[in-house]
Amino acid sequence: MTPHNIPRYRFNSFIRALAAMPALVLLVLGFTIVPATASAPNRVPKSYTSIAAAPEAGFWIQSDAGATVAIGGAPQYESVSGRGSIAAIPDRNAYWVVTTNGVIYARGGAPELCGGFLANCSGFDAMKQTITGAAASPDGQGLWAVDEYRHVWTAGNVVSYGDAGNDNQTPSGIVATPTGLGYYIVMADGGVHARGDAAFYGSTGGSRPGGHDVTGIALSYDLRGNVNGYWLVADDGGVFTYGEAPFLGSTGGNDGGSFVSSIVTRPDRHSYAWVHANGQVGLSMTVPKAVIKSMAPVGGVWALPGHVDDSPAAPIQRMPALGGPSEQWHLWPTTDDGKIVQIVNFNSRMCADVTADARGPYLIQYPCKKESEGWNNQRFTLTTHTSGCGMSTPTCVDFSPVNAPAYRVVPGENSRLTLTSVGEKFWTLVGPNSIAKQEQSGP
Repeated sequence: MTPHNIPRYRFNSFIRALAAMPALVLLVLGFTIVPATASAPNRVPKSYTSIAAAPEAGFWIQSDAGATVAIGGAPQYESVSGRGSIAAIPDRNAYWVVTTNGVIYARGGAPELCGGFLANCSGFDAMKQTITGAAASPDGQGLWAVDEYRHVWTAGNVVSYGDAGNDNQTPSGIVATPTGLGYYIVMADGGVHARGDAAFYGSTGGSRPGGHDVTGIALSYDLRGNVNGYWLVADDGGVFTYGEAPFLGSTGGNDGGSFVSSIVTRPDRHSYAWVHANGQVGLSMTVPKAVIKSMAPVGGVWALPGHVDDSPAAPIQRMPALGGPSEQWHLWPTTDDGKIVQIVNFNSRMCADVTADARGPYLIQYPCKKESEGWNNQRFTLTTHTSGCGMSTPTCVDFSPVNAPAYRVVPGENSRLTLTSVGEKFWTLVGPNSIAKQEQSGP
């Protein structure tokens, strides 16, 4: 194990280019899922190395060898000897480890449950059943554990919302909904059981991807903090998305010699990490911030005036770059290939939205919508150009509304952003730090 080193896997040439702006645009264009092709033996009958995310930084890992390790800035607590599943309490530096034989270890101030034995409060029989996954309740007062026979066991203040007894596969993970009123159970063949208030977003249909076991599930959240889908990981490292969860990378079907045994949502709730059976951790990409800068000689960036930068329906304008948070935008992918995005203001967390008045269509910021709410006014096709962009800007971009694909966003009258069907190559993407340095050094 290499517990103090978290490698960021490089998935392809597009992603390697992301290290430097303005190649940010490649993030939302470069991801492809590399399907697994070789069959693998079943690896899921028992819990293997599991992972949980600390709220501020880093991860806790319960290793297959039976030791608890903190990496990447997570606080280190007394190790737990025993193979098991680590269940972190959301937004707290605390967790439980539930071993395969139902022993519960509390760490970091997590409350003691069942006197340390699952059998004390739910009828679990360690002689007959083996725990394969555990999940903490959001309020930190209880947990759910699932065994190899698809029974769900409870500890603390939680209640069961149902087993997966109508299946014949082995569960490989369980994750709670943010309300604590439901959970998801994923099976080794990729089947997903949604219980309580958990919404079902799909599964592999009971067909192991490429013959590989699915070894974990992690929840994806939309821009308002609601669950909008989930990620499944297979033992070869392939990641599969359901609902509106964006694909943000995987091992590309190459497990590096140690199979992937679990996946977890990172604290930003928009990205994920996976762990190998040997304890090595891989990180998905995140959706970075960008400044959208004009290609015109007059310059300027997408921004919102300070007095309305948190107001719904405020017009988005081309303004001089000052380095503030209202000039920074997330290009949030809404399709697996990343070519159609929502453009989210870093300061207000609202989305660029197309509206119109007597002078024609223009852009405002507006609370971000999801697909069921009619989000196409907020979705833009991102087109990249690698020629004709200028000596200092090798890559430039255009944004076309999904509802009006023949049009592009341009600076208009009074600097507000409008739409036109004439011309192209209006914008480039640069990092926030780059803009700040340019402003400090002057023209």
